[in-house]
Amino acid sequence: RLKGAEKLAFVSEMFDRVAPTYDVLNHFISLGQTTLWRLLSLSFLQRYLRKGATVLDVGCGTGWVSWYFKRRYKKLQLEVEGMDCSPVMLDEARRIVPGGNFTHGDVCALQHRDDEFDMVTTVYTLRNFPDLERGLREMYRVTAPGGCVVILDAFPAQNALMRGVLYVWLELVMPHVARCFMRDAKAYRYLANSIRNTIPPARVAAMLRDCGAARVDTSYYTFGAAARIIAHKPGVATASAQSSVEI
Repeated sequence: RLKGAEKLAFVSEMFDRVAPTYDVLNHFISLGQTTLWRLLSLSFLQRYLRKGATVLDVGCGTGWVSWYFKRRYKKLQLEVEGMDCSPVMLDEARRIVPGGNFTHGDVCALQHRDDEFDMVTTVYTLRNFPDLERGLREMYRVTAPGGCVVILDAFPAQNALMRGVLYVWLELVMPHVARCFMRDAKAYRYLANSIRNTIPPARVAAMLRDCGAARVDTSYYTFGAAARIIAHKPGVATASAQSSVEI
């Protein structure tokens, strides 16, 4: 498996190629579940956000989180910055979200101060990190005390039946559908394989606790095919506990 600078270069170049059709392809790969999971995981975060809160969206892609947060939490007047390693993805984000704040960067070497953001988010990106542990540490580093890291991603399904369904869909059906949206078979194989090879949510949560998180909450969706992980950085009102809930 690629790692470090080699993986960063591969991922950046691949997403430059697929940026114009990425959102549509992702929708088809997941049978529309990616949009549902976004709405379930990001629609009820008011308790973690004060008025004027600063948010960093790592691996922002075409800017969906920036677009959604500005509308969903309009009264909070959030300051949202989207960061991505793909220049072409960032061009798409600026086109889709005029006036948005989007910057080029590497999650493993964030160009931000310690404790700078009230919330740091990342959506469907863990498998693309050049170094997962280092990337999580960087996200945690730039989170302010009392703030949180919010992660949404697809994970290997916990249910055997769901794993079988995903295999048939990703290996036998989707390759034919993908040809309608991209000529790059290598990019599709990477995207499909990365879903199956992402490490389990429990390991991600353990890494975040190793970073110093006082509490890690995990919510599972669609029989464990996706999960939201919220890691709380110690602050005035945090408590040491861990909870899980299935939706």
